[in-house]
Amino acid sequence: MTKEKLAELFDRLENLRLDVLYIRDSEDHRDVNLKYLTGHPEDASLFIDVKNRQTILVPWDYQLANDFAEVDQVINIMEYDGGLIPAIHETLKSIVNSNPNIGVPKAIPYYNVRTIIDQIPNAEIIYNPQEIDSILEKLRSIKSYHEITLLKKSVSISNHLVNEIEKSMTTRSQSNIESEIDLAIFVDNQMRKLGAFGPGFETLVASSARSWQIHTYPRADQLSMYRPGLALIDFGVNAEGLTSDVTLPFVVGKMNNKMKLIVETVEYAHYEAIDALKEVNFLHEVAEVAIKIIESKNFKMPHGLGHGIGLTVHDSPDLRRRPTHEVLLNNWTDTPVKRGMVFTIEPGIYEKDVGGFRLENDVIITSKGPQMVTNSHPVFIDL
Repeated sequence: MTKEKLAELFDRLENLRLDVLYIRDSEDHRDVNLKYLTGHPEDASLFIDVKNRQTILVPWDYQLANDFAEVDQVINIMEYDGGLIPAIHETLKSIVNSNPNIGVPKAIPYYNVRTIIDQIPNAEIIYNPQEIDSILEKLRSIKSYHEITLLKKSVSISNHLVNEIEKSMTTRSQSNIESEIDLAIFVDNQMRKLGAFGPGFETLVASSARSWQIHTYPRADQLSMYRPGLALIDFGVNAEGLTSDVTLPFVVGKMNNKMKLIVETVEYAHYEAIDALKEVNFLHEVAEVAIKIIESKNFKMPHGLGHGIGLTVHDSPDLRRRPTHEVLLNNWTDTPVKRGMVFTIEPGIYEKDVGGFRLENDVIITSKGPQMVTNSHPVFIDL
């Protein structure tokens, strides 16, 4: 996180009249904002002291925090009788007055909030996801130069894998890939060999027997990848802590007329949406370009056009059409297209008789406009 973004965060929290923002990441309730705000990977409590403009970390692993965390103070829980929980409570009490306003994001479980009230009875707990969580989401939605540099390593490995997958799938006799699971294992192993931490999420592989499911369950099975129809692999590469997200679609065997129409429609919607980013002001307008193309061919797209990527595979912002339902519209805010945003463009059509076809690439909004940085494309496999 840059110093400028941290200063903006303090300003926004001050406007909410918060004394402290409490963020906690643990095995049972992960919160990526801990890593975003501090650089510390996991398992810690963070107090953002708004009045004194300082950050205080209470980590489970003190030595790890000393290596990774960029905060004003790291608390050693070994110095507290009882360890972690007393350290958290005593640290909080040391930085607040007798009637503090303590902000908590939606990732904080109720029992953690309850212990704060027990320790500081006069505390006012401010649970306001629409304000607190949206501040953090908006900060994460605009990537810094450093974040984009880190993300490009994930992108580079993804592009290498796209080429390797295409080579392996189109030379079946020279490949050990036969089933969905074979392909998933191949991709996961190769990305680690190329320097990735690992998958950004569980790799999803679907032959034409299952690709009509948006997210297949299980994510990969023993089914042959060479069943005629439409198939796909959806994978992400986590290198340096930020993940890419790519879907590579396959056309296995000869296309019938319906398959051809699906492939042409998805490709057209994909590239028209990226071109639209040069002209539109808001992200929902991009989604509506793709949806209009798909619906003009009497198909439906049962998901949004795309989503932000970064520390998580589904980060801010979202690319979806503006809702028409009154309740949803009341909570809707148009999201401007801004430099530094990184998100997927992934139109898809899913039909049970021929399979699903989704084309997904990652796009960065630069000073010169949208830049598609991954190289996913339809792969045609002869039988």
